This record gives sequence, structure tokens and C-alpha cells, in this order.
Amino acid sequence: MRITFHGHSCVALEHAATTLTFDPGTFADTAAALVTPGTLLVTHAHPDHLDVGAVRAALGMHPELRVVGPEAAFDRLGETPDGERFQVVEPGDVLTIGPFSVLVGGGQHALIHPDVPRVTNVTYLVAGDGVRTYHPGDSFSPPLTDDRLDVLLAPVAAPWMKIAEGIDFVRSLDPRTMIPIHDAILSPAGLTLVHRLFGEGRTGGTYDYRPLEVGGHLDVTPRGEEQTMTHEPVPHRDPEAVADAILREHPEFDEVPTIEVDETVPPRPEEEVADATRE
Repeated sequence: MRITFHGHSCVALEHAATTLTFDPGTFADTAAALVTPGTLLVTHAHPDHLDVGAVRAALGMHPELRVVGPEAAFDRLGETPDGERFQVVEPGDVLTIGPFSVLVGGGQHALIHPDVPRVTNVTYLVAGDGVRTYHPGDSFSPPLTDDRLDVLLAPVAAPWMKIAEGIDFVRSLDPRTMIPIHDAILSPAGLTLVHRLFGEGRTGGTYDYRPLEVGGHLDVTPRGEEQTMTHEPVPHRDPEAVADAILREHPEFDEVPTIEVDETVPPRPEEEVADATRE
């Protein structure tokens, strides 16, 4: 499966002559993203995720173009959902688009400020070509799966987040590959800092950090048989099961370090106090 980054939160997935294009917003290169957009999947109606003018123009040029998203997206587009070309989705919905299976999750946009109303934000967990890819939109909502993600499209800069929250989000999911998104508000220096914190200077996780230039792409190799989504409720991620899975992939994490194996080193004062207390 090929993943192409069109800037900010706009990403396209391609497999078996089918394209899914996520969040073609005003901060993205919509001119490139909407040449052959396939199906548009919109997480929410904010302009940086939905460029109304560009999408309307694309709808006129591509009669086969389909749009999927929350109801507010169609309010902004001025289109009436019909269940076919314009389809409203809610958390729990399951879609089949060509070779892709899409599980809708999420619910609300992350909090910007108590005085700023929160809007509906859906997330998309996509299975195709044996690869699971997750787009959370503007949220830290976890995907509706207990399986490890192959690719996480992770926001790295926004008015509604701080770096620590982004790091914890990625660390909690620990995908096999992380691609940073939602980065248009960063200066070049800020983007360099983000790459250092999430990449070579990471504070946790075993993922492969793969930032992409606008227009760049990543070909993801399948890891096993094709997976499809289910509409059945998915249980909450079991921390012990997650830890066991990570230990299977990284047995070195289970090694207990030996402290002060050199007995010639004099004990620290606090160690002498502890020894006396035990005696």
C-alpha cells in the first residue's frame, strides 16, 4: 500500500487502483491531492481539514467523486447527504471501499479552550493490503482495535495539543510506523524540534519514525494476511496484553539490569542506613 503526504493532515492511501484521500484542507496541497482523489474521507469541518472551494471544484470535475464525513462537513459544503455520493458517518460505522475496510471511531474534536465550542470529529481505522492505518483527525481518540497499528498518522502541532500529549499518544499506541501530520503551523525550526523529539530523541516507543515531505510517499509492506473490520464492539486495550505483545517483539526489555555488581565500590550512605535498618 502506498501512503502519500499532501501536507498538514491530508494523506492519501492507494491500493489495487483505489485511493482514499483524507482531510483535503486549506493548509494542504489540495491541487495535487484532488487530481485523482478517489473517495474523500473528512474527519471534521474545520477549514484546515476541509477546503470547501477546492472540494466543490473537484466534485464538479469528478462526477464519480464520493465524500464521507460527519454531518457538519456537508453543511459547509452545501450538499445534502444521500447515502451514496455524500455519506454521513458516525463512530461504529463500517465501510467497504474497494479493497479497503474502514472502521469509523472518535466522536469529538480535542479541546482547544473551554470558550471554544467542540465540534464532531470522527476517526478512521483503515485495513487494506494487510496493513492497518489510523487517522485520528484532531483528537487523541484511540483506534477501535486491540491489534497493533502498522501506521499511525499522528498530529504533532496544534492549538489543542502540547508535545507531551502527542508523545504520550504515540507511546500508548506504539505503532510499527509513525508518520507525523498536522504540522503546518510549525516553522522550519519547530519542525526540526518535532522530528528530534518524536524521532531520534524519542522518549518512548519502538516505532519507526517516518516524516514525509509534501508530495512524498511511503510504500508499506503487508505484515500477514488481509484484515477486515468488524462492527462488533471492541474491548478496551488490556495493558497486560499490550505489554506482553511488546515483550514478545523486544525480549531485551525484560532483562533486569544489575546494579553495582562491583562489590569493591563503597556503599552510599543511604545504603548503609537501609542495611542497618534491615538488621
